[in-house]
Amino acid sequence: MNNSLLLRRESPDDSQLESLLTEQEYAQIAKRSLASIRRDRLIRQGCPYVKLGALVRYRPSDVRAYFESHLHKPAREASGSGASNE
Repeated sequence: MNNSLLLRRESPDDSQLESLLTEQEYAQIAKRSLASIRRDRLIRQGCPYVKLGALVRYRPSDVRAYFESHLHKPAREASGSGASNE
């Protein structure tokens, strides 16, 4: 069998895979220390991650979803709360 055909069949194209973030890149994006994101993993909290042997990587889609799930919006003001504009 032709090796180039085999490689082409087994290797997904770039559109199928997204680039993975390193621990350092994720820490920089999250504005947190490397130690704090490692602690989160240790206590099984924080952003989902991919473990590849000894390497830890983060999918950008997981990071976005994690940030969105922790988004806090201010409470709406109650309508008719007694303050009158008259």
